[in-house]
Amino acid sequence: MLDKVAQKVRLLLENEKSMHDWKHTFRVYENAMRLCKEEKADAQIVGLSALLHDCDDYKIFGQESAAKLINTRRILAECEVDEKVKDEVLDIVSNLGFSKYLSGKQKLGLNGKIVQDADMLDAIGSIGIVRTIVFNAVMGSGVFFDEEKFPREKLTKESYQAKSKDEETAVNHMFEKLLKLKDLMYTQSGKREAEIRHRAMFVFLEEFFRELGCKDWQKYLHQFE
Repeated sequence: MLDKVAQKVRLLLENEKSMHDWKHTFRVYENAMRLCKEEKADAQIVGLSALLHDCDDYKIFGQESAAKLINTRRILAECEVDEKVKDEVLDIVSNLGFSKYLSGKQKLGLNGKIVQDADMLDAIGSIGIVRTIVFNAVMGSGVFFDEEKFPREKLTKESYQAKSKDEETAVNHMFEKLLKLKDLMYTQSGKREAEIRHRAMFVFLEEFFRELGCKDWQKYLHQFE
C-alpha cells in the first residue's frame, strides 16, 4: 500500500519547483520512519501521513485544497486504504504545519507528532538553508537579506500566512520560523536531531553576519543559540 501511495504522490509533486517536491516528501518519509522505529509508533499510519503531508499544502495548491484535503482524499480512495486508517491519516494531515501550531489548536497523537517532527527536521540544517533560498527565489521576493528589515515578532497564523512576497527575505524566514523549530519538536529522537541541524543553521548565519560586518544582526542572532 505504501508503495502505491508513494507512486501517486510522486506523480503529483515531482515537478514542483518550490522545494515542497517529491524529494522533500521522501526525505520526510525517511525521517519519519526512523523516528517511528525509535518511538515505537504505528509504521503504516506514520508512513502514509508522511507521504501525503504536502499533497494539499496551501502554498502550492491553495486554501480550498488545504481545507478539504482534496488530493489526499483522492489518493487514499484510489489506493483503497482502510476506512479506519484513512480517518487517522486525514486527522494527522489536517493538523500538521507551523501555521496550525501558531493557531494554538494543533492536536496530534504520537503518530502525528512523529510526522510533524520529521517535516520540521527537513526545514532546518543544511537542507533547510538550501530549501529556504530556493523557495524564496521561486515563490518569494528573491531577496536573501535586507540589513534594514528585521524579522517580525510574535507571529499569528494569519500574519504568517498573509506575509507579502515583496517584504519577505530568506534570512527573515529563518528567524521567524526555522530557528524556532528545535524548541517545537515533540519526540526525544526528533529533539536530538534538531539540535544538530539547528546548530548548522546558526553557524551559517553567524558567519554570514560576521563577513558582512552586521553587528546588530550578530547580536540579534545570539538569542537563538
